[in-house]
Amino acid sequence: MADHSKNEAKGYALKLLSLRSHSRFELAGKMLKKGYRKELVEEVLDYLNQKQLIDDEVFAKELISSRSKRKPVGKRKMQFDLIRKGVPENIAEALLKEYDGAELCYRAGVRKAAALKGRDESERKKKLEVFLRNRGFEWPAIKETISRLFQTGPEYEND
Repeated sequence: MADHSKNEAKGYALKLLSLRSHSRFELAGKMLKKGYRKELVEEVLDYLNQKQLIDDEVFAKELISSRSKRKPVGKRKMQFDLIRKGVPENIAEALLKEYDGAELCYRAGVRKAAALKGRDESERKKKLEVFLRNRGFEWPAIKETISRLFQTGPEYEND
């Protein structure tokens, strides 16, 4: 019976991995929630790690790439999201050294600005600023984005 549950646990983990990449932490959480014993989960995760089917660094790279294209966020928010998904802090920090938050801020700003057409410029700037702050971008990147999009004057120059 133990073999059956180990095979079943492997099958479940592989099914999850076939849908998308997972960190070790995420996969463990889902398997435990499904009712697999902690010892069995660790054994299956060790097996998957040994077979290079799970790798937190690869998972983090894929998440950064995907999120950067689909829903850009600031560097700190990205780091928080990686750590929340179980990526070790040292891996997250190393991968985010080259993270270009200013360019991602601009790309997110272009999309949002297009959605705000028809409103007066002051309202569009304010809504854009709030949107970018909520996405976790830092003020210098937000200020630069607003400046590039609106060719703003003095109200954004010396903040």
